Amino acid sequence: MKRTISVLGVVTGVLGAMLTGIGPASASAVDCAAGGYSWVRNSYVPTNVERGAIDGRSYNISGAATYTYDICLDIPDDETFTIVVRRLVDGEMRTVFVDDRPGDKVFTYSLPPSSFWQVSGTLTGPGSTYLYYTWYETRTVG
Repeated sequence: MKRTISVLGVVTGVLGAMLTGIGPASASAVDCAAGGYSWVRNSYVPTNVERGAIDGRSYNISGAATYTYDICLDIPDDETFTIVVRRLVDGEMRTVFVDDRPGDKVFTYSLPPSSFWQVSGTLTGPGSTYLYYTWYETRTVG
């Protein structure tokens, strides 16, 4: 995926945990659209700035079950989107998962019942630009 927009051209915008990265980070080896994901989010972020809610949610609260998220992330070629999952543990947000491989990526993370967590990310790229990405997700319970 190769799309960039100049910031000047954009007028509007907006452990219990077990976490595992899966598969190589290679734009040529990852085809998110073929993965059968149940939810897709197309969005953009400013480059080189950590942003929350890259998964489309400002925060996540699980219910009485364990939730497992299978993610495929389609980003611009030759860029890196560092994903960070933080979970509220003993009153403070702690980093429990980081994936900073370059290129498109596939990863999975599971969080225990009654969890509060957030997903943020930093997309590297040319300064003063917005880069588009697509977040593909499937959530399973249990």
